Amino acid sequence: MRFGGHETFAIRDGWLHKGVKLLSENPEQLVHEDASDFLGVGRNMAKSIRHWLTATGLAQPHHGPKTSDGLVLTLTDLGKLVRKRDPYFAEPGTWWALHINLVNCSEHALTWTWFFNSFNFNRFDRPVCLEALKRHIELSKQRVPRQRTLERDVACLLASYARPVPSPVEDPEDGSDCPLRELGLLSFFKESGYYQAHQERKVIPAELLGYSLSKAFRDAANGEGKADITLFDAARIAGGPGRSFVLTAESLFEVATQAESSLTDVGIEIIGLAGHRAIRVVKQPPLTWLQEYYLNVAKKDRHAA
Repeated sequence: MRFGGHETFAIRDGWLHKGVKLLSENPEQLVHEDASDFLGVGRNMAKSIRHWLTATGLAQPHHGPKTSDGLVLTLTDLGKLVRKRDPYFAEPGTWWALHINLVNCSEHALTWTWFFNSFNFNRFDRPVCLEALKRHIELSKQRVPRQRTLERDVACLLASYARPVPSPVEDPEDGSDCPLRELGLLSFFKESGYYQAHQERKVIPAELLGYSLSKAFRDAANGEGKADITLFDAARIAGGPGRSFVLTAESLFEVATQAESSLTDVGIEIIGLAGHRAIRVVKQPPLTWLQEYYLNVAKKDRHAA
């Protein structure tokens, strides 16, 4: 269980590109005392980039000797795939995948996994969110961090996802907004101080629905053939698409229906009737779903050209 590795910074535009690029070219520089110079950011920001690379699943500790400056990270298979297919993190599917990984990464992003999997308030203010997190940790029989630590973690999470309403006049040169806001999961109403979770249908690439199902359901990730997952389970299980995408069962059904119509190879389909609906999905690992996403994006780009 870890809090605060982000150094209070949400992910900023360009950060993960810089981190993945440096890891692929000279990984030891990421833990060098001058890592901030190599990345072109402040010292605490460099620490934050290292944290986010690990929490999102793009990097992992290298199982070798430590350098004098610390434990070297290395790109995961996911990091290598993104480096090859979407090095500038321009595709929405990349951010959906990273978000899903955060929702499933209690080791490095416990506040994220708790918020999306266990916090059931659709409209709330920050004190309610903070108190609910503290209560969750107490009930899980874990040591409760200092109040200030929890406040920083909740503030970072909300800053990562919540779009301010009304929208501020933005400076095009300002890259401080977190790209995860583009997923449309939360809004922050500045006048009232309340946050609103958006449970309606969202524009989610079909392959990323498969990615989420494969991540949450072992039967969907292993073996051959297809797996049938009830809509009830898909909407409610921790780390699944209902929780990760902030969807009700009905809005998840709409997303799955859209996915069924967009994947011509029948990788996802709806089966059953009304109260017994299920999602039938091809069994394959999450990374395979993301590979298919990038291949389909490339095909669409070629056709558009």
